[in-house]
Amino acid sequence: MATPTDRPAPEPAPEPKDDRVHTACPVAWCPVCLGVSATQPLHPEVIDHLLKAGTELLLAVQAVVDMRAREVAPETATGPTKLEKIDLG
Repeated sequence: MATPTDRPAPEPAPEPKDDRVHTACPVAWCPVCLGVSATQPLHPEVIDHLLKAGTELLLAVQAVVDMRAREVAPETATGPTKLEKIDLG
């Protein structure tokens, strides 16, 4: 009769091959690393579409902010803005 110690140990199952490079970011909840890890499995066409949509969104936000700024403080001078140096020390 064979005892459990007489049987050879089973071989470990082979790990699935993963071609992606896994890097760990030292910053918890890093927005850049979260974005990269979220877009890794996507096709380049999808990423390109998302980048264009994000650009259009930011341009729309910029237009709204510019219009609101004109309403709050209308431009009186048409020339370049004059800068003034303030001595802090």
